[in-house]
Amino acid sequence: MPYSFALWKESLMARRRRVIVLVIALAVMVSGFAYLIGVVMPKNDRPALDWLDRPTADMIQTRSQPRYGTAHGQLVPGDMNPISTDAAASKGLALFGHLDRDYALVQNMYRAILFPRLVDTLGLGAFDQELADDGIVAASGDDVPFNLYAQQCAGLPLKYLYIRNNLYMERLDQDQINAFLTHADDPGFASNPELDQIVTDTYPRVIRPLDTDIEIQTGFDASGFLFYNDAVVVYLVTSIGKDEVTPDGKGYTPVYQQRLNLVKGVIDKLNVALPATWPGHISLFQTYA
Repeated sequence: MPYSFALWKESLMARRRRVIVLVIALAVMVSGFAYLIGVVMPKNDRPALDWLDRPTADMIQTRSQPRYGTAHGQLVPGDMNPISTDAAASKGLALFGHLDRDYALVQNMYRAILFPRLVDTLGLGAFDQELADDGIVAASGDDVPFNLYAQQCAGLPLKYLYIRNNLYMERLDQDQINAFLTHADDPGFASNPELDQIVTDTYPRVIRPLDTDIEIQTGFDASGFLFYNDAVVVYLVTSIGKDEVTPDGKGYTPVYQQRLNLVKGVIDKLNVALPATWPGHISLFQTYA
């Protein structure tokens, strides 16, 4: 009996130890999974950017940037200039092939510094206002292009004109990325001299679809809009108003042609003004929402 009791006690203790080990292992797995979700899933924990959840990192992967993941460095339909998630991962901005919320954060901060500077230098505000005064219909709701929406979030209330360039944050070096993350909680980060200097020094490389100094032409997608790789790209987007379409929906009213002529007049002015205000390559494209 004593021998059997000892064996039973030893067996019971062994089962308890196994249960304890399993519980600890399960806790570690749950904690690890929760950590990964916290890293990969975008969320706004930076009060300086209340709009970080819109755009989210997922939107940056799909809408504001070309899709990526299957053909790094290759040209494929609809995916001409993919983000290098390998480079982003090496700098703590991606995990398991997905951009994380810090990529979105750094990109939004970078945009909030660069785009107002470009818009002001190019004088886009005055042309945007002219389009509004002419009664041109602006895109609204889900028809607003992502880059225009992101530009508005960066403090630029333009309705028609926007900077179309993508921003490739993986091309910043680690110290530059860390500088943005360090100042992310500062509501006045857009006026920070250190960050402003980083943008000044790096934007020619950050905005290029192809990471090369060779002077070539490229595009964002298969639409046929081509531009020099180092160009600042401006898009003018308009929409068609209800009063521009005939009641049967099969034709256009005289209002359509009137507004079309007004838009063409603004484009003609832009084609003269933009090259005069920018020392490098610059391209202007018109599109419809």
